[in-house]
Amino acid sequence: MRLHFEVASGSAGARSGTLVLDRGEQDSVQMQTPSFFKYTRHGMQPHLVPDVAAEVTGLPAVTHVQLEDFLDERPTEQRHFAELRKFAGIGLDAVVLDVLDPTVTARAVTSAEKFMGVDSEGGVRRLTPAAFARAVNALDADVAVAPADYVHEAQPSLTRGKRISKSVARSARWLDEALAGITRAAVFAPVMGSLSPELRDASARALSTRSDVAGYALSDVALAPSDRLWAAQRSLPLLDAAKPRYMAGASAPDMVLRAVLSGVDLVDSSYAYAVTEQGLASAYTLGGDGTAAHVDLWQDAMAADFGPLVAGCTCFACRSHHRAYLHHLLRAREMLATVLLQAHNLHWYARFFADIRRSLAQGSLAAEAEGFFTRYGAGAFGELDLLATQACSPTTKIQRRRHA
Repeated sequence: MRLHFEVASGSAGARSGTLVLDRGEQDSVQMQTPSFFKYTRHGMQPHLVPDVAAEVTGLPAVTHVQLEDFLDERPTEQRHFAELRKFAGIGLDAVVLDVLDPTVTARAVTSAEKFMGVDSEGGVRRLTPAAFARAVNALDADVAVAPADYVHEAQPSLTRGKRISKSVARSARWLDEALAGITRAAVFAPVMGSLSPELRDASARALSTRSDVAGYALSDVALAPSDRLWAAQRSLPLLDAAKPRYMAGASAPDMVLRAVLSGVDLVDSSYAYAVTEQGLASAYTLGGDGTAAHVDLWQDAMAADFGPLVAGCTCFACRSHHRAYLHHLLRAREMLATVLLQAHNLHWYARFFADIRRSLAQGSLAAEAEGFFTRYGAGAFGELDLLATQACSPTTKIQRRRHA
């Protein structure tokens, strides 16, 4: 796998570019950045079967899969793992294989010298870098985010002490071990250091000199959102500007804008899923004068509202159905409610990124982002925080188990 990334404009701060995954005999995958990887659960886009997903236009042909969804058994011994592309309907999409789900922020497991501890639905699993490499090869992933020793501890452990320095050294060693076993995939290296300025700088400087990594991952979702952003902003200026930067756990629209303005190229699309799980239809816009970020389809007033979910939206749900129908489906706990909402919310998310790229090209992103923050205010995009604390889905009442 050869990964090509060309920055079209900007090097420090917000920038646009083109990411190409050259897959040899297969068709190459190209995407304009800033953009996102499609979020999945157990390899499938939440609530969307492939036929319905095909109705959602404007999505990048890159799917994010987290290995922890498949650790009920030993990952490298699952005979079906190599068939995941076909089983999950991934098709010809490029696949990014990560270890952790970006929507799960609270974890109780710890890692050891030779393995990463992962809390799966089958219990705590020990994932070694060699086992991760075998899983990457079995899936024939196009991009792999290397395992790392993330610190799931409260202050002051995150800012000082041997635990953080051990985490940086251990992650660097795991990166070497994973690279030694991966045969084809381009590897994104996690930038470590938690909230220690000195250790973050040391990690970023060391990774910036490596020619064997294709990009960087800012994936410490154990940190609070504001700390996550600070950590990314601390590291980004020290990284090689010619390589793409992916940030996990930064998919909420306000966080996306702050991350992009800081120089992040890629995020995941888990926010669209979080909005769907609350029974909401996305309505936020980068420009304009709207102040409602979402349409709450649970409200009683929706029962007699026969307009589209969002006026002017061209998605499959808005073209074919109205608010009253979605309100009925939600009240009845019908699966079709989340299918239609996910189709709308993903379409809207892709449109939001298209607006970001357009604004970048026009040189107006900073001003439009400032207007966005003013119009919607603090707390308008907290659906991911809600998702992380809910034991059951509000729309279906299905228990989330590990994802609670």
